Amino acid sequence: MFDKIESILKQKAPLIVEAFQGAADESKIEQLESLIGTVLPNNLKKMYRSRNGFDYTKFANLFYGFPFLELDVIIQAQENLKSTNTLEPLRYADPEIKSDYTFGLKRIPIGDDSGTSLLCVDLDPSDVGSYGQIILVDYDMRVALKLNSSVEELLLQFEDDLINDKYSLQEDALADGVHWLKPSREIDPGNWFNSSRWQYVNTALKK
Repeated sequence: MFDKIESILKQKAPLIVEAFQGAADESKIEQLESLIGTVLPNNLKKMYRSRNGFDYTKFANLFYGFPFLELDVIIQAQENLKSTNTLEPLRYADPEIKSDYTFGLKRIPIGDDSGTSLLCVDLDPSDVGSYGQIILVDYDMRVALKLNSSVEELLLQFEDDLINDKYSLQEDALADGVHWLKPSREIDPGNWFNSSRWQYVNTALKK
């Protein structure tokens, strides 16, 4: 699943390619399914059977500028959530996303900015959402945005955005000898409050 993406990154950001890990152990996929109590989408399992996220000792990021989490990290996060789950509602959620809670076992984090937001595979969508859709959960602002309908669409979108130079290398990271992808403002959901694409969220929050 990552052949084309890795080929592009070898030209644009080869140090990121070095952060990819090999295939995830099948037992980890089964452990996650058991923990959340449901079968994972096939394209999510296929992604992790191809690459088990990033080596956490490497400084690298991927989709929408988020580090790509390995299954052990995801499992630990969901185990912690199971014991401390909160039903705090979101202040705003796109129609495809349930707004009555912020964190949930069936919102599987595959990216974490270690500060305010998670990139999640959503296995509990609203009636108009898609099982396995990709969402941003800004837990600091309690805002959730629907980004892609599936993992497959996420990968294709990321590939297309790389080809069309919608990612650049962050200059201060380059100065430190690190390749860190910086998404352009139009595709950066982590900066939704400063993007014209998501101005509707600011409007909704002011009501």
